[in-house]
Amino acid sequence: MKYLAALMVLCAMALSLSGCNGTPSVESQTPPQFSQMDETSSRAEGGASLSQEMDSSSAPDASDLVASGQSEQAQQPSDPSQPDAGSADSSKQPPQKQSAAAASVEAYFDNTLFVGDSIMEGIRQYVMGQRESNACLGEAKFLTTTIGISLADLVGEREAGIAYSYKGSEMSLEEIVTDMKPQRIFLLLGLNDLSTVEKEPSSQAVVDRYARLIQNLKACLPDAQVVVITNPPKINSSWLPDYAINRSFNNQLIGEFCDGLKAMCQTENVPVLDAHGLLEDESGALPEAFCRDGYVHLNNAGSKIVVDALYDFAREQSM
Repeated sequence: MKYLAALMVLCAMALSLSGCNGTPSVESQTPPQFSQMDETSSRAEGGASLSQEMDSSSAPDASDLVASGQSEQAQQPSDPSQPDAGSADSSKQPPQKQSAAAASVEAYFDNTLFVGDSIMEGIRQYVMGQRESNACLGEAKFLTTTIGISLADLVGEREAGIAYSYKGSEMSLEEIVTDMKPQRIFLLLGLNDLSTVEKEPSSQAVVDRYARLIQNLKACLPDAQVVVITNPPKINSSWLPDYAINRSFNNQLIGEFCDGLKAMCQTENVPVLDAHGLLEDESGALPEAFCRDGYVHLNNAGSKIVVDALYDFAREQSM
């Protein structure tokens, strides 16, 4: 009996140490859940700011320049037909050595700033993806937003407008370029003025805003070259997103604006890269193969058309 009692005590001790019949505790059964979203997944979710806001102590980088202001208007969903431009691909090879001519063209973009709205943001995403394995537009930096920034915002015509954020603070575009001192500035703006600022916009009034912005930039940086990229057309569809205040926004209006923009640039001696002409099909619309959202935003294929044209432009300028 003495030995039996001792055996029973030992068994009870063993069971208590194992935690109720040897079953692991609830904490060890349930792994911790993580809700953190990295930059790539936030792009796939169409986050309002796809660039990281830069710290005031850091130098501006290609992904460090963002915009702030009212709620997002022109989100860009990820392109389901191809990999996200910012996602990592383990199969990609290290960057290859460039020829002297290719290196010279890349160097053309080293002190360049690309400024724009959500259309330019799509191009930025494509460039960042290309830079994971190859040189792309040198060391050019991007000032972009998906919040729906307009020329009316940038020239001060909207009372509660949107402003770019730079080094942690909202600043005017003139203040930003004065601090960065780029050698050249490429602009891609205007579609939000035609679609989201007014119910019945005048294409000529938007061209006039563009001219004022260019004059303001030249006053800040007299030696910098300003280049205008014309806007892409939209898909051949009557569908418009809810945030489009102008329910008559169409390719005829975009075409009129681009024609007026090119005429203004010729008068002001401002170089133009005609992306609109490169991206339109026979009907004057954006082919679906170049669109990521059934509206007007470019996917990787459409962005590649613009980037290739930028290289052609750089070669012509370097001759």
